Amino acid sequence: MRTEEEIYVETNYRVIYEDDFFLIVDKPSPLPVHPVGRFKEKNLLSFLQRDMAPESIDLPGGQLRIVNRLDSETSGLVIVAKSGEAAGRLGMLFEKRQVEKEYQAVVFGIPSPAMGTISTSLGTAVRHSHRVRVPDPNGQTAVTEYQVLKNFGAYSLIKITPRTGRTHQIRAHMSFVGCPIVGDKIYIDSGIFDRYIQEGWQEDMRPTVKSKRLLLHASKLEFKHPYTGELMKFDSDFAVISKNCGFQF
Repeated sequence: MRTEEEIYVETNYRVIYEDDFFLIVDKPSPLPVHPVGRFKEKNLLSFLQRDMAPESIDLPGGQLRIVNRLDSETSGLVIVAKSGEAAGRLGMLFEKRQVEKEYQAVVFGIPSPAMGTISTSLGTAVRHSHRVRVPDPNGQTAVTEYQVLKNFGAYSLIKITPRTGRTHQIRAHMSFVGCPIVGDKIYIDSGIFDRYIQEGWQEDMRPTVKSKRLLLHASKLEFKHPYTGELMKFDSDFAVISKNCGFQF
């Protein structure tokens, strides 16, 4: 098992918006958002904590709070609160589904129909000692809307709007309909994911998963500012990321 020092993460996060209450950060992949497991120092929260001026953070011990969690391998927009009160107000917007979220992804195949809704409830199973989501009629309700934006050969670029916020919801739902996200080691081949955790990326994984990183990106956020009521809109470009991974559209 690799130590934290041996694990590769991307560190080039970008703060694209900041006010007195929160930050909008464009997170790279792979990079966990929280200190977890072996990632006690190599995570977005720790990097922000290290890089920001302590006086700009109004929390006990200067502790920022991640409001919307993304998987380590998912890139894109993350909201980071500067105070406990701001975290509560922003969290309430998510609870009341008053935050519009949009993702883009490159998937295997062409989803049919080209625009649709996946409403498969999610349970949990263990594969190669890792927890994954599986269809379960008695599980958590999960709803994902998608639209094919472009298809190119054996792959498609899709827009995804999750209407619920379950762990691995997008990744699992796309795999259920036969169009897993390119680079999704755990939902394409959990044995490869187990090797990836143990050994890191190996080029012999590419013929199966096709990309070193997961091609899922949180591309848009829209919500009313919890203090001013102003409509806030944020975007992050996915095209450059996909091109760097060999997928150009």
